[in-house]
Amino acid sequence: MKRVYQLVCIGAILLGMASCHEEQFGPTIFIDPVEDPNAYMKDFDEWLNEHYTIPYNVEFRYRLDDNATDPNYNVVPVSIGMADTIAHLALYLWYDVYDNVAPEGFLKENGPRIIQLIGSAMINAAQGTEKLGQAEGGIKITLMKVNLMETNNMDQLNEYIFKTMHHEFSHILHQKKTYPKEFEQLSTADYNPEGWQYTSNEEAWRMGFASPYGGSQAREDFVEIIANYIVKTDEDLAHMLEVAGEDGARGEKILNQKIDICRTWLAEKWNLDLDALRAEVQLRQANLNWDDVMNLRFLDK
Repeated sequence: MKRVYQLVCIGAILLGMASCHEEQFGPTIFIDPVEDPNAYMKDFDEWLNEHYTIPYNVEFRYRLDDNATDPNYNVVPVSIGMADTIAHLALYLWYDVYDNVAPEGFLKENGPRIIQLIGSAMINAAQGTEKLGQAEGGIKITLMKVNLMETNNMDQLNEYIFKTMHHEFSHILHQKKTYPKEFEQLSTADYNPEGWQYTSNEEAWRMGFASPYGGSQAREDFVEIIANYIVKTDEDLAHMLEVAGEDGARGEKILNQKIDICRTWLAEKWNLDLDALRAEVQLRQANLNWDDVMNLRFLDK
């Protein structure tokens, strides 16, 4: 990224421009060591501080920091408009959900300390896979592919944003308090860390996994059960379980056993009601007015 900026500056000089300063190109979403108090994003930063940092002790990052991304991948920064929309949606569909269902102060104590938005996917061409998110050390959740989201498409937002948030947060929770050993014993022979990406959804369901990625290893299986159970509609959940039990497959029984284990673990270890979480998410998704969502966008006011 620094090399690109140098080339831009050199080109400007060759064209006879008097100087090459970053401010000539307008507002930037890249990290600037000196924050301009009059910057375009100043008001948005203050909104984030009021709604994220103070109540939840979390830093919501939308500027691209080269030092905070994997150097093995080329990534694109998130647009300010998408960062604004996702920040508001995350409050409504994730943070407010836990505030209503979880014990008081639960997210401030156990939630991620950093949420990082990346505009593009992180693709592993050799494996034919892409990262949708990652949790690092129980501290940071990174959400990717944000620029490609259709903000009025709940299925897409769930697949790439909110299911990923529940998935990665569940990683944070089980890194603090491990999940029961009997969970992974239900599918020990079926985990496939190298070839899971060649499995269809239907095949994964019939083996007792909530998704193909859940079949990669036990810890991914565990968090995929929680995340899919929370965000799937009643119709989608019923369809998954129906397909899982087709043709004598044991998938339906295994999936229900896994859901029960996750439900008990969350209740006993975290005083969280999995079904209450799911009910709150489903209610909010069903009643979400997209005009209201766009009206929430701070920068459009």
